[in-house]
Order: sequence, then structure tokens, then C-alpha cells
Amino acid sequence: MAHTSQQPLAVAMLDIDHFKLINDKYGHLAGNQILTEVASRLKQVLLQYSDNYQLYRTGGEEFTLVFPDSSSAEVLPILIHAWRAVRSSEFVYDKDKINITVSLGLTELVDDDKSPDDLYKRADNSLYTSKKHGRDAITVDGETQQLQDDSEQENYAYFIAGIYTRQTTDDNKRRAANELTLRRFDRKKQEWVVPQQSHLNIDTRIEHMRDALVNSRCQSIVIALSVASFLDQSVATKLIDFFNSPNGPEVMYIELNRTPALNLLIPMAEFYHKAGIKLVLTQVGSNRHFERINASLQYLDGIKLTIKPRNDHNVVPQLLRKDIQFWGEIAANWQIEFILDGITAEVVDDNMFAWLQTQEYIDYLEGDYFGPAKLPMLMS
Repeated sequence: MAHTSQQPLAVAMLDIDHFKLINDKYGHLAGNQILTEVASRLKQVLLQYSDNYQLYRTGGEEFTLVFPDSSSAEVLPILIHAWRAVRSSEFVYDKDKINITVSLGLTELVDDDKSPDDLYKRADNSLYTSKKHGRDAITVDGETQQLQDDSEQENYAYFIAGIYTRQTTDDNKRRAANELTLRRFDRKKQEWVVPQQSHLNIDTRIEHMRDALVNSRCQSIVIALSVASFLDQSVATKLIDFFNSPNGPEVMYIELNRTPALNLLIPMAEFYHKAGIKLVLTQVGSNRHFERINASLQYLDGIKLTIKPRNDHNVVPQLLRKDIQFWGEIAANWQIEFILDGITAEVVDDNMFAWLQTQEYIDYLEGDYFGPAKLPMLMS
């Protein structure tokens, strides 16, 4: 069905680690209780994202998770959320506390798949790779992810990328905010790189935010949060305390790359809004996303569209303008801000940039056209 409708489909295989040892040590009744409780935790996480995501027990201690209309990149943060939810839960049987971890393998539908078996076999192979790498892991198409907080072993810092008003020019760059993007220093390469996954705790992140603010003249910041972090009340409280502190930012935006379930979004949006923090949804690059987020727009303060280069340069301006107008008009209808990212010389020539400056529904522009992200300096 996903093939015929040309919609993405992701599948994950999950295994409870060392389940036989649990049965042997605590008995089969304990094992059955663990299976039930793990399934419950997993369902709770899936429901925070979509009613369409499905969980199946496929044998013994193994589960299959099916994510219609979602790519592996979109699903990975959900799996990390589920992995953490199980890992941090307290499982108790007959007064005995049992620590549970899970291993997962993730893949997505590709054009060469001839049957569902091809998809499931890749997911199962990635699950096997997670087990081979010591379990308690997530592997995506053969690549095991870094999931632990390694802030004590690695050097991290927030780089800043300027966000500018639509009327900005080379002679008068009107910086409205700094987007903070996390970087890790690669000792082997001796350079700063984008981390595969970032799992710094919120206290460490806030310290890095303070460092970025101290070294920047612009005191308005944009930070990205996962859905799991956004829904975490303790994270929200710490961010609000930081925002209200004497050395906090003047303006704070939180970016989400997807919306949680509406019943969870509404109270958290209200909590952040009461503190004066704004919420922006990113990665709205297709009508498929519009259908998913339409009901949420009234609880957001902005949307961000990231434009990307296309292979056929003859149709670039027309297609880009169509996408930009589509999302810009949606933002205007909801009376929320519209940010256009991906402004680079590769995508936008002088004529295109001049056209962008005439589009009144565009509030802000962002991209390497204005300079690359860099470590904050006093003049930033």
C-alpha cells in the first residue's frame, strides 16, 4: 500500500534484552508481567505522536513497530523516546526490582523492496546488529546510534546561525535572532562536527546556552527540542527558569521538528506561552506534513520551511516559489510567523532573493547566504 501510494513507511523490530535470564531467575509469571508492562510503556510513547502507529507482539520477547507515513529519520527520535522510557521505568515483581533494556532495529521502505519480507528482513538484521554491539541499542540500517550522554568525555558547544528580517540587505543585515545548533569537537579530525545524535541533559544544554549568550550581542535565541523533551515538565520548568533568570535571553523560541498528539501539545503550549516562550514547527516541507499538523497550528507561533536545491535548475524558481507561497499563505491565515530557511547561493540567486524580499508573508530568512554557523563571538 505504501509503495502504491508513494508514502513512506518505517518498521522497527524490538527485543527485550536477556529475557530468558528474567524467566529463569524470576519465573514465567514475572516474564509475562514484564512483557505486558513493556508493551504498555511502548504504546504510551507511540500515542504521544500518532494514533496510526502500531505495536505488535511477534513472538516471545520480540515486538514489531509499524510507522505509516513516516521515514526512518522521522521515526528515530520516537524510538529513542521509547528506548529511554523502558530503560528509565521501574519494573517490580514480588518486591524485586528488575532493570529492563531493549534492543531495536529500524529501516524504511525503499523502491527495490519486492515484498514486505524485504523490509522486515532489513529491520531484523539491524536488530541483530544492536544485539551484536552489546544490546541496549538502536541500529538504523546497519548503523548503531550513539545514545548515551557523553558530555563528560566529549566537548560540545552551541554554534550560532543568524536569523534575519525579510528586509535585510548586504548593507543592512537586520539580525532578529540566533539559532543555536549543537556541535561536537571531533578530536581525530580536529574540527567541529554535527553530532549524529545529541543526548545532553537539559542542565548541560542550558550551560552551553549561557555561554552562547555571553559571547553574543543578539540576546534572542532559537533552540531545538525533541518531542520527548518538549513534553517533559521538568525540562520545561528549567528552560522557563533560565528564560526568566537575569542572564537569560530576551526572547526564546523553541523549535519542534514535529508536533506531539494534540491532547499533549495543548497543555504544554499553554505552559510555555504563559512564560512568554514561542513555539515554531520546522520541517514542513510537503503537503503530507500539512495534513498532519493542520489542527496544531492554532497552538503554535510560527512555522519554518527549509528549501533545498533541486536537480532541474530550469524549474527551481517556479517550484520554490510555489512551495514558499503555499506555506507562507498558511502562516498568514493562522496569523503566525513564517521563517524561510535554506537561503544559500546554491538555491537563491539575486533575482530570487529580491523576490523573497517582496513577499510580505515571510517574516524571517535564514541560511548560509548570510554566513555559516559559527562559534559565538562578541560581535555576533
